[in-house]
Amino acid sequence: MSDEEIAMMDHSAMDGMEGMDHSKMGGMDSEAIRSMRPAAAWHLRPAIEGGRFLSYADLKAQAPLYEDREATREIEIRLTGSMERYVWSIDDVTHADSEPIVLQYGERVRFTFINETMMAHPMHLHGMWSILDVGEDAWNPAKHVISVAPGTTVSMETEVDAPGEWAFHCHLAYHAASGMFRKIVVEGYPESADVR
Repeated sequence: MSDEEIAMMDHSAMDGMEGMDHSKMGGMDSEAIRSMRPAAAWHLRPAIEGGRFLSYADLKAQAPLYEDREATREIEIRLTGSMERYVWSIDDVTHADSEPIVLQYGERVRFTFINETMMAHPMHLHGMWSILDVGEDAWNPAKHVISVAPGTTVSMETEVDAPGEWAFHCHLAYHAASGMFRKIVVEGYPESADVR
């Protein structure tokens, strides 16, 4: 919007803002936009001149958590939603209308997140580790929460080693509550388990 358009706006419907003069608010020029930091770290500054921001590509496990093996299957998960309606979903389906994701005990599943929204979604799987794929194979780091930045694709693998029902959701509580949530059902049990 131009300064003139802002000045002509009717702000009378905004409680407590009637006296504000928006004509003095300058817009962001292209240089200001180019200099912006990623949304999750805009306020951080490297402590040392010439420092840099770390990314997931900089992570490496101190020791492998699991044997390095190929995933038995891949599940693609589209992170979807609407900023206007503030409804968040997985594959355009909210939790209330979804079916559980069924896994088999002992398999290794690769989850690939495709974030189609303009917000970051820190995805959290209860009960099992998320092994973030940073290209380090056996040395990929294990995490509880995988942050998926806007418009990006991130993959993780999970050793399915916890029978039962588990929550799988965006760790922003209001995103999970509005629908970016799934139930994971792990079928089967370890051979050594005493199931009665």
